[in-house]
Amino acid sequence: MKKFFALFLLCAASLAQGQTWERYAQSGDATQYFDKFRRVVMSGMAFVWDLHDLRSESAADGKRWRSVLYPTEYNCRTVQKRILSSHKMSGPMGSGDTVAEDSVVGPWVDVQPGTADDRLMVAACSP
Repeated sequence: MKKFFALFLLCAASLAQGQTWERYAQSGDATQYFDKFRRVVMSGMAFVWDLHDLRSESAADGKRWRSVLYPTEYNCRTVQKRILSSHKMSGPMGSGDTVAEDSVVGPWVDVQPGTADDRLMVAACSP
């Protein structure tokens, strides 16, 4: 029950209003941030908003987006993560309109040491 309450709190927060994004990784395609103020940690689980700010606009099916938001759940004990949904945003840094949304919860995957996912998990799971 506590898990669902935390998920509700995380998802109830506005997607891109008033966050403080902290960069945790950068690649040729995107800079990745997480919202340190909307992070929820309890009972060995962590919930965090993961933002991928794309270097250039992406497009598919006539829709264009510049950033993608991923509410993500980490199991801090088993070192695994799963993406709870994705929100493709028309503007940079999670701004603008949501142009596409996928609300299918992804499978649990192992977080590999030394990766960007590992850096985000450490930040998400820290007390």
